[in-house]
Amino acid sequence: MGSKGDKLGNWSSIIATLGTMTLAITATITVFITLNAWKVERESARPYFSLQDSPKVEGKSGISFEFKFSNVGIHPATNIASRTLVFLQNMDDVPIHDAQFSLVNEIPKNMATSMVIALESSEVADHELERNPTYIVIHLQYEDPIIKGKYNQTLYYRWDGIDGEELNPLVHVEAKEMEKITQYFKHHKVNFEK
Repeated sequence: MGSKGDKLGNWSSIIATLGTMTLAITATITVFITLNAWKVERESARPYFSLQDSPKVEGKSGISFEFKFSNVGIHPATNIASRTLVFLQNMDDVPIHDAQFSLVNEIPKNMATSMVIALESSEVADHELERNPTYIVIHLQYEDPIIKGKYNQTLYYRWDGIDGEELNPLVHVEAKEMEKITQYFKHHKVNFEK
């Protein structure tokens, strides 16, 4: 009878061990899912810049492009830096305009800020910008002071110049143009990372 009791005890022990292992695995999976959900939620609160209005183009004493950005994220954005490049669509030359800016103020949720890219009359005339299609690339870098995350955003636009007296609007670059722009950046050693 001892042998039957030992076998029953062994089976009970095995079943209890399997039950405990199942509970431990379930708890581990629950913790993993909870942590992932927390990370996704935390990341969704990050700052994110969106254009508030369509970019404006003006042709008074040169050409200027105005972009109004709004922080549509929940967290504020700090240490905001931008680099803007303007280059002709034929991509033969170095950029016409290559400028970097930094903002000291933080941009909280739903607050807007403007960026103006101004090309002087001489720059416009030298490159016959009114008649030559042009690419405009804006690269933004900023930080989330709450979760200490660093983020990058790059916006790509094309401007087709002036039709008669009419300034064409800025339009988004098409996917097929991105490969040419990427090659242009490699050729001219353009690197947006600090």
